[in-house]
Amino acid sequence: MAIPAVLGFMVACSSQAAQFGWVPFDHVYLYLQSVCYAVLFALLYMVVYRGVEFVRTRVFDGFGESAAENKSPNGISEDDDKSASGLVAAQKSRFAAVRCYFHFRYTERPAAIAADASVLLCCWLPYIILLFPGVIHFDTGDQIAEYYGMPLYGMNTGKIWDHHPFLDTYLYGWFASLGKALFDNYNIGMYVYALLQAVGFAFGIAWLLAYLAKTDLNRRLLHAFAAFFCFFPVVPMCVMSIAKDTTSAMLFVPWAVMYCKLVDSKLELMRSPGFVTAFALDGLLVALTKKLGLYIVVLCLLALVIGKFAAKLKAAAVALGVVLFVIVDMALPKFAYQRLNVVPGTPEAALALPIQMMARAAHDHPDDISDEDRDIVDAYLEYPWDVISRNYDPWLAVPAIGWTVKGRVPVSRFAKAWLDVGLRHPDSYLQGFFCLESGWMTFDAFSVKNQPIPKPMSVVMLPMTTSDTATYTYGLLQPHTPPTEASETVKQLYRIIVDTPGVNIPFFMALWTSVLPGFVLYYLWRRRKERKRDPDTIGAIASGRSLLLKCLPWLLTAASLYVCAESLSRPGRPSPTRFVFQLVLLTPMVIGFLCSGREQRPHKGRGRRG
Repeated sequence: MAIPAVLGFMVACSSQAAQFGWVPFDHVYLYLQSVCYAVLFALLYMVVYRGVEFVRTRVFDGFGESAAENKSPNGISEDDDKSASGLVAAQKSRFAAVRCYFHFRYTERPAAIAADASVLLCCWLPYIILLFPGVIHFDTGDQIAEYYGMPLYGMNTGKIWDHHPFLDTYLYGWFASLGKALFDNYNIGMYVYALLQAVGFAFGIAWLLAYLAKTDLNRRLLHAFAAFFCFFPVVPMCVMSIAKDTTSAMLFVPWAVMYCKLVDSKLELMRSPGFVTAFALDGLLVALTKKLGLYIVVLCLLALVIGKFAAKLKAAAVALGVVLFVIVDMALPKFAYQRLNVVPGTPEAALALPIQMMARAAHDHPDDISDEDRDIVDAYLEYPWDVISRNYDPWLAVPAIGWTVKGRVPVSRFAKAWLDVGLRHPDSYLQGFFCLESGWMTFDAFSVKNQPIPKPMSVVMLPMTTSDTATYTYGLLQPHTPPTEASETVKQLYRIIVDTPGVNIPFFMALWTSVLPGFVLYYLWRRRKERKRDPDTIGAIASGRSLLLKCLPWLLTAASLYVCAESLSRPGRPSPTRFVFQLVLLTPMVIGFLCSGREQRPHKGRGRRG
C-alpha cells in the first residue's frame, strides 16, 4: 500500500500547488486530502489488478475463431443454421470489400504492416486535412530561423545552437527550404514533413500492434488498442505537430519495439548484424533528435545487466549503450560541431528542476544565503541570486534559469551551494518541486494568467491546433497566418470532449503521467511478492525481471517528464501535451505486457488458478 499512499500525498500536494502556488504543509486538511486520495488509489489499484489478472489468466486459443463463436446459437438446429447462412452471407458480402480493407492484420510482415499503417492514416485523414499546414511549435520556428542564419539566443549569425538538437534544426530547415524552392512557401514544405511524420508514426504503431499480436493477448483487447490509436484524438493531433518531441517519439516507438524483442530473445538478437545495425541506428537518431532520448536509450541498455541473459550478450548491449553515449555526447561535439556551425548546448535544461527549487528559496528568503554561495550562484547561473528571486514563477522555470548558464565555476561547486541552500530551506525546495511538477500530478488547477478572479479548470491534455511562431524569427520568413476555420473546428470539437464530465477521464494529464505509472509499479511489486509466496508458479510468459525490462522504456519516459521546465497548461502558454505524447503511444504496449500470458501450475490435486 506504500505506492498508493505516496501517490495520494503527491497528488494532494500538487493540487494545492497548482491552484495556489504553495503547499500548506502545516494544515491538517492537506493530510486528510492525502488520505482520501491514497484510499481511492488503493481501491482502484486492487480492482484493476484483479481485472488484469482475470484477463491474463483466461484460456485463449489464438486469433482463430473460438469454439463458442463457431457453434450455432442455442435453440437453432444445424439445418436451420445452414438455410440462414446464405442470407447472412449475402448481407455480409455488401460490406466485404470495406471490411477487407479496414481490418488489421497484426502480422510482422512488411506488406501487412504497410496495410495496417494505411488503415491508421485513413482514420487520421480528417485531422491531416483540417490541420493544414501542420502545427509548428514555437521552438521549431526558432530552429528554422537559425537554419537560415538568424542570430538567436545570443549566437553569432549563421550559428546553430544545440540547445535544441541540431539534427532537428537541419531537418526542419531542409523541408522549409524545399517548400520555398518548389512552392515559394515555407509552410508547404513543413506540411510535407508533417505528412511524412504521420506516415512514420503509422508504420511504427502498426509494427507495435503486430508485435503485441505475437503475445498471448486477448483478441478483443488488441482490437481496443487498435481503436485507441485510430480514434483517440490526441494521437492524430500530435502526429500533425512539428516539434522535437514528436519527431523523437516517431523514432522511439520502433526502437522500443526492437528493445522489447531483444528482451524476449534473451538478447540472442544481438548476434544478428542486421538487427544490431537497425537498433543502433534508430537509437542514435532518437538521441540526436531529443536530448533526453540519449539518456533513456542508454539507461535501457545498461539495465539489461540485471536480466538472466548470457554474460557476453549483456556485455555487448552495455557496449552499445556506451558507444552511443560517446558518439552523441563526446565525439560529435568535438569533431563535427565546428564543421556544421553548431554551438554546443549548456546543461540548463537538465538542471531546470534544481534551479527552480533554488529560485523558490531565493524568492522566499532573498537575504538568507552566505556570501560564498551567492558568488557561486552568480558565477554559474545566467541570472544572479537577486534576479532569480524577482523572476521566480511557481509554474515555469525559464524566468529563473534563463536560456543558458555562465558556467564560470565547476558544476560540483554549484551543487555544493545548491545543497547548502536546501539544508537551510528544505520547505522552499519542496514548494518549488511541487509547483513546477504539479501538472503531472493534479487533476484540477486555477487559471492564473491575467485573471482577477481565478477560474477553475481541469488539467487535461491540450494538443495545439494552430502554429505558434514568433514574429521576429520564423515570422520574418513566413508571415503568420491566423487560425483557419478548419483548425478552429478541430479545437472546438476537442474542447467539447474534454469539457464533458466522464468522457474527459482519458484526457486527464495525471492519468497518464502519475496514475498509470503508479499502477504499473504497484503491479510489478505485487506480482513479485506473490511469486515469492507461490514458488510452484511456472511457465510464465515473462519473468518478473523481463517484464520490468520491457516496461523500462515507458517508465523512463514517464520519469523524464520531471526534467521539463513546465508541466501545467496555462492561458498564454503552450500546452506541455507534446512532452507526454511518447508516453501515451507506449502505454498500450505496457498494458498489453501486463495482460498477456498465462501461468500454468503443476497438477497437485487442485485446479489452475483463474
